[in-house]
Amino acid sequence: MSPLSWIALSYRLPSEPSRLRLAIWRRLKRIGALLLHDSVWVLPIDGRTREAFEWLAEEIEEQDGTALIWEAQSLNVKQDQGIMGRFRTEADVRYASLAESALRLQRLAQRRRVRSGQVHQIRRQLLGLERALRLERRRDYFRAPGRAAAEEAVRQATADLDRRLRPADTFKEGTTHALGH
Repeated sequence: MSPLSWIALSYRLPSEPSRLRLAIWRRLKRIGALLLHDSVWVLPIDGRTREAFEWLAEEIEEQDGTALIWEAQSLNVKQDQGIMGRFRTEADVRYASLAESALRLQRLAQRRRVRSGQVHQIRRQLLGLERALRLERRRDYFRAPGRAAAEEAVRQATADLDRRLRPADTFKEGTTHALGH
């Protein structure tokens, strides 16, 4: 395995207002950046990650902060493997949370007595999980092992809810209703 190329961002913001630091931190987490050390964040380099860091650096500088972006390559494969492992571990934690949420919704959908309003609420929450899963796939740079389980849990919960929403008197195509309708 040859060394990977990384893009790194180091920044400094004024201490006040603290909401600026929080906003930048949230954006870094949203794109899946990994905090390597102190204020040094890394991503595997490609056009998308480069653009994301460039936008963040511009925003930091607009807020009277300083930002440095550079390309980096570790000097040994073991370091790359360690960083990749950290990316996968963080992604696995997020995937496990998605799978757990999907299983909770699946159990709710399987209850015998579920009110109509609850079904629609479960549907909205499942749509939110599907969006979160799409986001997670975009920031899963190294195919974390938990990805398949999370995808299956969301798929299964959605399928169970879809079955729940089917009218009880649906028949296969070509059959007639018992009342002749």
